[in-house]
Amino acid sequence: MKKTLALFALALMLVSTGCGKTNNPAEEVKQDANAAVEEVKEKVDDAAQAANNAVNNAADAAQALLEDAKATMASIQAGTVDKKVAALDGVVPGINYEVITEKYGEPISYENQIAQFSNGLDMKVVNNVVEEVSTMYDGLYTPADIAVGMVDYSLNDAYGDASSVTMGDNGGVVYKYVDKNRTIEFTTRDGYISEIKCTLNK
Repeated sequence: MKKTLALFALALMLVSTGCGKTNNPAEEVKQDANAAVEEVKEKVDDAAQAANNAVNNAADAAQALLEDAKATMASIQAGTVDKKVAALDGVVPGINYEVITEKYGEPISYENQIAQFSNGLDMKVVNNVVEEVSTMYDGLYTPADIAVGMVDYSLNDAYGDASSVTMGDNGGVVYKYVDKNRTIEFTTRDGYISEIKCTLNK
């Protein structure tokens, strides 16, 4: 009986100190590899979820801009729009291209993302969205009734102080007026407006 108790105690000591553990390097490597695979899977899942969230957020932002552009264009047509809004000939950056072709028909030229229309409007179209609309021709007005060919001091009367005033190409002066989503920019030369451009802010 004493001998049995002594053997039992010895077994307990071996187990408690780890001496009774069977070493299997291959099994340990397998366990480590499985753990590494699981860790990689978790990271991949996290990255996929983050990418999915980013895509959804971008889609939501684009949809919000589109809805805002549609509402602004409707306000322009109704004559109720804020006169300082960044728009040209009723076109608001952020609108989808189909709305433009319904309004003006097909462009006379469409190359390198630039659609040129017969009335003198140029539009940069990216992923079916008008990101920029511009003109160097007179007869196309902003909601504040500003057009190419008008004197530069008319900008202050219509828009107030510019967000920035910088020197442009060929000695021109560029006046920028920035709101939350868009910027309207006027280039002047020799005291007259020579170009108007409206862009989405990025």
